Amino acid sequence: MARIDWPIYVLDLLAELPARDADLIFEKVRMLERFPRMYPIRIKGRFRRYRWLLAGRWLVFHRVIGDIVYIRGVWPSQIP
Repeated sequence: MARIDWPIYVLDLLAELPARDADLIFEKVRMLERFPRMYPIRIKGRFRRYRWLLAGRWLVFHRVIGDIVYIRGVWPSQIP
């Protein structure tokens, strides 16, 4: 089982999101504990070399090193 490392700034951002969006992000990230490498690596762009997952209207960028999943950012998947 992998361990999820949440930085404080991401947790602060999730506290400001609607509860439905934050719950969906936590639910999707929880799956990374069992399958940390299941999402693709981004090849180009701002978060290149990071893995990403889509959680509703949000992209969650993370990096896997050993048995730790480091969450690095939450980004809107589309601009309203």
